[in-house]
Amino acid sequence: MGQDIILKVLNVTKEYKGQTVLNDISLTIHRGEIFGLIGENGAGKTTLMKIIAGSSRATEGKIAILGENQNTQNSRKEMGVIIEHPACYGDMSAIDNLEIIRLAKKIPDKSLVRETLKIVGLDDVRSKKVNKFSLGMRQRLGLAMALIGSPQFLILDEPINGLDPNGIIDMRNLIKKLNQDRGITFLISSHILTELHLVATRYGILHEGSLIALHSAQEMEHQCRPSIKIKHDENVEDVVSFLRDKGVTQISLEGNDIIIRDTANVPKELLSMLVKTNYRITEYFYQQETLEDYFVRLTRTSLGDQNVQSRAV
Repeated sequence: MGQDIILKVLNVTKEYKGQTVLNDISLTIHRGEIFGLIGENGAGKTTLMKIIAGSSRATEGKIAILGENQNTQNSRKEMGVIIEHPACYGDMSAIDNLEIIRLAKKIPDKSLVRETLKIVGLDDVRSKKVNKFSLGMRQRLGLAMALIGSPQFLILDEPINGLDPNGIIDMRNLIKKLNQDRGITFLISSHILTELHLVATRYGILHEGSLIALHSAQEMEHQCRPSIKIKHDENVEDVVSFLRDKGVTQISLEGNDIIIRDTANVPKELLSMLVKTNYRITEYFYQQETLEDYFVRLTRTSLGDQNVQSRAV
């Protein structure tokens, strides 16, 4: 296995009380990536992260960290994890919480604790009890705890959940800085897709326990490109046929609405062409699809909802 591969998940299935929670998941994360894991509540994101972190066992499949079994000492040493809420002692100071982690990991260098607090911006409040911290400060302390030992790979489950706008910006900038300056690879789950869109370099989309899409950031930008929506009071097949005669490609339908996804091949005078041909056009507008829009479109298509899904014609 190449040294640029940080994580390899191979055919992982998880069954619980007769239910399939994860269904044959396979993915690879390369060194330096910020991998965004997208999925609605109950899709299996946290379960997959727990299996990767070693706190839950898969029913079937294999996990490798840096080419080694996930349960080896070397692989655990190279991985930092925050799943759900950071486990810290509220009646102790930030520095004492990190000191416990340092001792548990048998790291001799005491200066590492202060250095880590400086990285996450908590050195000025290092002696403050954690139960006096804001949620954003607690999240940064959790990240500091995960960083003790200088891991190459961090797993963050909903790291901005519940944060105020300033806290979200701080966490986003911290993730980017750790990735760019220290080369740390990230696996991040979030339901705040607009925020994930600002940091992720690659995406996996989980839906009902299945991995239904893998995209690079560039591929995701292509999926979320501008489109034209046409609402009308005509026979949809007639309008689509007219559009194709005019050289328009990548046409899909959402109900009776027509979506043109390749706007580069659309004649500038298309609307006037439609009107002159006496087609009854009620709305014609450009729209920019967001990551949320794409996620909804993809998962609804997966569900097979013919009333709302986008389908090619």
